[in-house]
Amino acid sequence: MKNVLIGILVFVIGYMIIGIFANYEGGKIELSYYAAIAFSLVYLASVITVCTGFIVSALKKYSNIQ
Repeated sequence: MKNVLIGILVFVIGYMIIGIFANYEGGKIELSYYAAIAFSLVYLASVITVCTGFIVSALKKYSNIQ
């Protein structure tokens, strides 16, 4: 559960950073493409964070068994 919370935290912080730096006042269409790419990268970062946390916890559990 801790790994999922860290992933959600990464997503929320990334979302806030994009919201601060993005321009949503009817700018060029290229900016919306860049925003979509940025949102997908933030989602990917949160998924990688969760998966890495699960892998590390599994490796810790496996190393304690031996």
